Amino acid sequence: MDERGFAVSLDAVLALIPVLIVVAAVTSINYYDPLTTESHVRLSHSAQDSIEAMAHYKENDGSNTLQDISNILKENQNDETGIKNAGQIAGSFLNKTLNGTKYSLTEETQLKGKVIASNADLKSADNVAVGVKNCEDYTFKLYVWS
Repeated sequence: MDERGFAVSLDAVLALIPVLIVVAAVTSINYYDPLTTESHVRLSHSAQDSIEAMAHYKENDGSNTLQDISNILKENQNDETGIKNAGQIAGSFLNKTLNGTKYSLTEETQLKGKVIASNADLKSADNVAVGVKNCEDYTFKLYVWS
């Protein structure tokens, strides 16, 4: 009988080893906020997807939204009237596409980072994602945040 008791005790101890390993592994995990990471990934996809949509969405005349914006800026020689008209086109598209997400569209090469369309102040933004797209002589940056 002593050998049987020893075998049962040994079996019980060996069965506890995997349980102890799992408990040790769980207690040593570094926890992070997955919502922050997922939110940033979602925002970065929203930024790039939205600016890509601007480059590929065709209007009735066959040109896309970024081409329309570039043409308006070029026709008006990058003056305030052109920026205002381009901003109306961009704002209309982005308000539909981003639906409640804060954004700021800038042009980097010709206008040196001047804002074309925006629905919030970028200076107070936290956790900003950026999408970039070239169209003709213009480089557009779309900043998106929540």
